[in-house]
Amino acid sequence: MIILIMALFALFAFFANMTIKKAGIRYTVTLLMFAGLILSVIAMIANMHDHYGMTSVTTTTKREIYSAGPSTQNFGMLLYQNVGTNGQENVYIYRASANDKKTTVSKPDLDTRSKRVNVSGNQAYRVASTTRYVYKSKVFNLLFGIADNDKQVKHRQITYQLPATWVALTTTQAQSLASKLAPKSAAERTIAEQQQKQLSDLAKVNPDKAATLEVNQIKSVLKID
Repeated sequence: MIILIMALFALFAFFANMTIKKAGIRYTVTLLMFAGLILSVIAMIANMHDHYGMTSVTTTTKREIYSAGPSTQNFGMLLYQNVGTNGQENVYIYRASANDKKTTVSKPDLDTRSKRVNVSGNQAYRVASTTRYVYKSKVFNLLFGIADNDKQVKHRQITYQLPATWVALTTTQAQSLASKLAPKSAAERTIAEQQQKQLSDLAKVNPDKAATLEVNQIKSVLKID
């Protein structure tokens, strides 16, 4: 619609300048038409650059995620890998459902930021908050809808909520975990077998406690917070 309005202002300015005989009226009408044309151009640029006529709306979805590790593990595992030149964004790896055989890989983009937070309980979640530009009214949508920017993503925040029974590891850390936990001597092997039996017995009566102890052990071995 804004393109049509601009064309009409330009057309009316041309006809006013060509058909109106009295100079005063001709100049006045022509100037008004050019002023309307200029204002229309400014409004269109403001919409394209600063989202004039639009407002921000945020929607949030929360979904439970499942461990990227084998089902035999008592604890949950979220894997991630740094990407990009600044290393501030990560690819995250998990399972979207308990029965999935393949893991889900969540990749960032220019509009997405991600972080991890600790929560209580024993379930992990992926919380996605997406902020989009939407038109304030049907009138603005009619005027500037040709730009096809309605519901354009402004930014997206992905938050991984992890309880104490989960651990977040880089893919490199996950690959080295087995070797770092492996006993180096017969004495260490005996102690490890005793600890494993204790954890197995504990998991039968208090699986959350057993998972938390394993997570704490992993964090201690890998020297992570």
